[in-house]
Amino acid sequence: MSVLKRAGSLLERRTSRRGLLQRAALAGSALTIAPLRYLLRPVSAWAVIGPGSCSGGLCSDGYTAFCCEINQGKNVCPTGTYIGGWWKCTAYTGTGLCAAQGVRYYMDCNHLPGTSANCRCANDTCGERRTDCNVFRYGQCNTQIGGVTAIACRVVVCENPATIDGFNCSSSLAVDDSTCSHEWPCLTDGLVRQVAGDGGA
Repeated sequence: MSVLKRAGSLLERRTSRRGLLQRAALAGSALTIAPLRYLLRPVSAWAVIGPGSCSGGLCSDGYTAFCCEINQGKNVCPTGTYIGGWWKCTAYTGTGLCAAQGVRYYMDCNHLPGTSANCRCANDTCGERRTDCNVFRYGQCNTQIGGVTAIACRVVVCENPATIDGFNCSSSLAVDDSTCSHEWPCLTDGLVRQVAGDGGA
């Protein structure tokens, strides 16, 4: 028996045809979704696909993760992003950040034009919301930056962003109370201020 036939026979015994087809399909999906990342970085196909591989969990609910989940616990925009817009939650009843006010202001941290974004679950787990997937912009902040890019994450503050120096936001109001129930353990008391070196424009 030739070496090639023996190798094929061994492979056949250790893996099923269905398993090979599943892995081939997964790799094909990864190549379609993020070809350069899959080919040039040492990551698995599952790590590239992110939300598409989740049958449940927060990553599949369509919302973006909080910045403190992916930014070392910091409730600020990461480097390479800027505040692209904001909305208000008018009926916050939780015990986390802004509990005393009963309202929260959520701000999207959009990627700066020209920076890379790879749609995935925060921290590569289906139990956390997605990052770099939603391409959208409310548009009340930093209007000097043109275009619409992927949202890396979102920041929470307890006062109107239009009143916070350095955020460069207008007072144009948007309300989304469906996000009032969104929480994460890193959202603790204290008002975030955008500072140099922590993202932003």
